[in-house]
Amino acid sequence: MWHRVKMIKIFTILFAIIAMIYSFNWLASFSGEVLFILGDYEVIISPLFFIISSAAIIVLSILFWVSFSYIYQLPRKIQLIKEARSNEKIQNAIMKGLVHASAGNINAAEIEIKKIDRIKKNTSDIMVLLLKAQNASLKKDNVALNKIFQQMGKIETTKMLSYRGLYTLSKNSKNPQKSIELLKDAETYNSAEPWVIDELLKCYLITQNWKSASEVLDKKLAHKLISRKKYNLHKAIILTSHALLLEEQNPSEALSLALDAIKLNKSQIIAVITAARILSEQGEKTRAEKIIYDIWKLIQHEDLAYLLSYVNPGASPKQRAEKIEGLMKKTKISGIEGDVALCRAYIDVKNFDKAKQVIEKYINENASRRIYELLAEIDSHLFKGNAKSRDWMRKAMNARYDTNWSTEDFSSDVWLPCIPDTGEIKSFEWGDHRIKTLDIDNNYMSNFMRSKMLQGNRLSQEVQENNVEDDIIEVTEIAVEKDNKIKSGKVDKKNKEIKETVISEEIAVPDDPGVIREEDIHEP
Repeated sequence: MWHRVKMIKIFTILFAIIAMIYSFNWLASFSGEVLFILGDYEVIISPLFFIISSAAIIVLSILFWVSFSYIYQLPRKIQLIKEARSNEKIQNAIMKGLVHASAGNINAAEIEIKKIDRIKKNTSDIMVLLLKAQNASLKKDNVALNKIFQQMGKIETTKMLSYRGLYTLSKNSKNPQKSIELLKDAETYNSAEPWVIDELLKCYLITQNWKSASEVLDKKLAHKLISRKKYNLHKAIILTSHALLLEEQNPSEALSLALDAIKLNKSQIIAVITAARILSEQGEKTRAEKIIYDIWKLIQHEDLAYLLSYVNPGASPKQRAEKIEGLMKKTKISGIEGDVALCRAYIDVKNFDKAKQVIEKYINENASRRIYELLAEIDSHLFKGNAKSRDWMRKAMNARYDTNWSTEDFSSDVWLPCIPDTGEIKSFEWGDHRIKTLDIDNNYMSNFMRSKMLQGNRLSQEVQENNVEDDIIEVTEIAVEKDNKIKSGKVDKKNKEIKETVISEEIAVPDDPGVIREEDIHEP
């Protein structure tokens, strides 16, 4: 294409030259004179001279105009050249600055930023603003970051980036209300922005604004940002949380929310417990029992079985135990969850022999703490002394952690709808594995404590405190004795091996709170 245009131009110029030569020859062939009358004067010239003179005037006029235009535009051209050179320097500085900032070299990036400011102050170049924002972030200069993001908000192309940056600052300062305000503004600007919807949902979960969280989740589904299956699960979690919040002040609405949660996701144990608890208090024991029976076939939880025994408010301890027995017989599903609840019911009846018979079959190398603690409570009643219960408590201290609420990343002693610090919605499930335990703010956790009917173990305070304290003292004395003998060289090889075996069996696991570890008691 370019070659074709070039050839057309060449042929056009050649044609013009040939036409001009032909015109000169044609005019020169005429004889005669050209007469000019200027006032009282007459000027007579030949046609050829007239043609040449006219051509010269035209050429000179063109040259004058070109020269004048060039001189007139020269300052502007000089300015453009300077700006081009400045922009080139700025672009080079931006490139170098971004490389340094990405590598974490704050000082080198700062030098490039100063170069840019010297060349052009208060520039609104997007790349410059991004460089300054990145370097300010590395320096943790929130004041500078806030100023930069405010500046970005005045530029249409970076307006959403401005919202994201300002939200991040408010999030890091742990100001959820400010975060919500910023996110609402961002939503007004672009209602379909995925990160805005996600973060707004997290903020509402952190602040326990379940109604607003539910509305945002609906928007997420409407914008096709979540699958229907995941939506149903998350909706059920939010509805369950809302039901727990309203259970005391508005039981009717709480019941409706809990039942809706169960419809969306039948494995919501807490929703079932909440619904059954409200129905029982309202005198609808048949509905309460049916709900418990239905979910027991899917998921077993000791609180479900234990709650069933309290559906009839006036029931005797014996009748409550029979309720749990009936649950396991009719569904043909027992397992440890049902047996633990049954054991607790037998303890209430003071049938300690039967309680022990139910629970002692779970005594093995994989037994959890609650098994040993129940045995300790039983033996504290069967045997008037503390010797038996102390032995079980010692085993409990070394046993694995109990079944708890957990996700793939975290575990908690109570059911939670999300990670309290981040607001990330999670499906906490009842299981045996313990992962990283959440350090939960008491104010946040307190709203969900009603979901755990059985708080801790039921062992008497006296048995707990005395036995644990005695065990710690005994274990500490053994460890100190072992340590001193090893240091003094009074233990032979055989005895040393035996003693180390005893110590490894009796000292509680390091993860157990309040237990003194062997390495902690060594003398420096």
